[in-house]
Amino acid sequence: MSNIIITTLDPQHRHDAAGIVRDAFWDLYRPGCVEHLILDLAHTAPEYLPGLELAAELDGELVGVGLATTATVIGADGSQTGVSYLGPLAVAPAQQRSGIGGALLRELLRRSAALGLPGALLYGDPGYYQRFGFVDAAAWQITTPDGANFAAFQGVELQPGALAGVSGRLVESSIFEVTTEQADVFDRGFPPREKHVTDTQF
Repeated sequence: MSNIIITTLDPQHRHDAAGIVRDAFWDLYRPGCVEHLILDLAHTAPEYLPGLELAAELDGELVGVGLATTATVIGADGSQTGVSYLGPLAVAPAQQRSGIGGALLRELLRRSAALGLPGALLYGDPGYYQRFGFVDAAAWQITTPDGANFAAFQGVELQPGALAGVSGRLVESSIFEVTTEQADVFDRGFPPREKHVTDTQF
């Protein structure tokens, strides 16, 4: 879609943006979702990156949202390397599979690289993110906070060789530790919606 505009999210539109995230993630990984609360909390977190809370507009309508925050790879020797941590990334259900998510992702990566960050990491569908250059984070011996690796935990270098020699545990912002109970309270600001158990959930 050539009429997609990717821009920095206007703070006045954060509630609408959270609604898009809510619609995109509802019942996907758990009954209901927490991702809309994560987006809402991000701008008050120490790891917030101005300019990396993005909006996708189509014909003047907000249809997508993308967020990147800083995270730290802590090596076995105590070394710390700052990286870009992507998510949530969401597109309104009616506009999905139209290139909007990819446009948001490419701009998040471009802006992260412009800040001098060596790489970006995320949790997501390998079948989708590999087309943007993401590979299993085990390629750099980067693990989750508890030392695990699995296909959905992926990374990409923002400059060739930028993650060479970087290894350790990824520690992201505490905003990603929100509970279902906290999300339920936040959810009262949106139209009521029923939760369901589905086969896509953890």
